[in-house]
Amino acid sequence: MSTPLQGVRVLDLTRLLPGNYAAYLLGSLGAEVIKIEDPGAGDYMREVGLIVDGQSASHHNVNRAKRSVVIDLKRPEGVEVFLRLVDTADVVIDSFRSGVMDRLGIGESVLRARRPSLVVASISGYGASGPLSGTAAHDLNAMAFAGVQERLVGPDGGSFAIEVPFADQIGGGLIPAMGVMALLLQARATGEGGWLDCSLAEGVAVLPSPLSADVLAGAPMPPKTHTTGGNRAHYRVYELVDGQVAVGAFESQFWAGVCEVFGLEDLADAQWDDSRRDEAIERLTARFASLTRQEVADLIEGRDCCVTVINSYQQMFVSPHAQARGLVRPAVDVPINVLAPPFRINGVIPPESIGAPRQGQHTVEVLAERGFTDTEIETLLDDKVVAERGANA
Repeated sequence: MSTPLQGVRVLDLTRLLPGNYAAYLLGSLGAEVIKIEDPGAGDYMREVGLIVDGQSASHHNVNRAKRSVVIDLKRPEGVEVFLRLVDTADVVIDSFRSGVMDRLGIGESVLRARRPSLVVASISGYGASGPLSGTAAHDLNAMAFAGVQERLVGPDGGSFAIEVPFADQIGGGLIPAMGVMALLLQARATGEGGWLDCSLAEGVAVLPSPLSADVLAGAPMPPKTHTTGGNRAHYRVYELVDGQVAVGAFESQFWAGVCEVFGLEDLADAQWDDSRRDEAIERLTARFASLTRQEVADLIEGRDCCVTVINSYQQMFVSPHAQARGLVRPAVDVPINVLAPPFRINGVIPPESIGAPRQGQHTVEVLAERGFTDTEIETLLDDKVVAERGANA
């Protein structure tokens, strides 16, 4: 099948989820991704969560379609090895704090002076400029800065952390991958690459929403509501006998469908009626409280009303729709299922040929492909400038 990024070479200097996901997306589209790791711990994503065949399930998910090379970038000899790899690369992605690449001697200006067509994507917590540049941050910190965390309200009125790292995925994954592909097009057309300055915090802070748009236009912040609530009956989470259901009937025709399906036709005119808001919420709350997940699923089957039973990951993965769409598939290297790429090309999900690498698994192989002689490689290994798989276990 078509692999749009075939021939594109990516050097991936990232750790954990931000950047790793961006590089994986490029790899799933056909790019050759070389994961550059340090000779110490390497990417400690390998240790996060359930361990399968010596590496975490998370590592298996975001480092597929990559090969691993260990280089000591704190040594001048290691920097020279890396720069020789840059000579045949199209993209470099890093997730260091702002300024670290410059201190290592491989900052954006150095790399692009050496190879003008290069695309460099730098992913950090708060970006490369401003008072917070250089400040450490993870997903939760970015969500807190961005104003999103403040809207996540529990039953007691306080904020709570969610386990799905949206800032990592969006600001550190999807947005950098999109920017890289745009600059690759520019490089192909003009011979000039570019530098992407991406931020976890900005990735979620500037996501458009009616709430942020209204605030920017001068509206006061509305009161916070418990996340199983919502201030309108038609856009709210309700409790069931054995779970929860989400009603997202924003348009009037969908709200009318909700009222019809659940036997509340007299509420059809109450969607935006402030005087009937509490009544509509109370009656839907009572109606759903008497129903099970399966009963709701049966009632909404084939009906266009924007009502969805809330799934766990386990329930979603085994659902007929997820299976029909191929959202998960067997890993090619370990006995587990992994997430498939989130897109189809001409109706087909891109295939997978290699799994997630061991630290330094492909050091010798990649260096040889890039023109290093056997003597050079042996010297680099002996001097511990580079390392093979298992050398640092």
